[in-house]
Amino acid sequence: MQRILPTLSLVALLVVGCASAPEIKKTVDRTIDLNAPQPTEQTQIQTRLTEIFDAATKKDFARLDSYHLYGPKFTKFATESPDRQDAAAAREGEHRGLEAVSGMKVHVENLKIDVFQNVGVATFLFRYSFNVGTDSVEREAKGTIVLVNDQGSWKIVHEHFSAR
Repeated sequence: MQRILPTLSLVALLVVGCASAPEIKKTVDRTIDLNAPQPTEQTQIQTRLTEIFDAATKKDFARLDSYHLYGPKFTKFATESPDRQDAAAAREGEHRGLEAVSGMKVHVENLKIDVFQNVGVATFLFRYSFNVGTDSVEREAKGTIVLVNDQGSWKIVHEHFSAR
């Protein structure tokens, strides 16, 4: 009998605990179809990417900066830096790099945009060209830009570019 009472108490505790679980589930149960297309958000992100590349080619730094959600969670990987960049390093490098060139042109190919609620992931290949002094430079790269919907405005929280 002394062995049965602790066992029964444990079983009773488990049964009571399990009985209350469905009520918790009801309050947090929300099915999200991550595969459902989200054409409105995809179009918004595609428009934002066009704005980003337009601001970069025009060296409109105030507008370009406004498309980033700079802060402690912002990160960037770029071919010109072996380390992950924080917001300050990314902004400085972007401004310095764009200031040094002229006649920049960008062509995006194979764009894929996936949306997961308030997060968008854009992957693409792009060709770009620019002039440095009298030299013309043409390059190809692979890019990933992660954006977050910040109060109705898609902003960059992570960038990753690598040579193709």
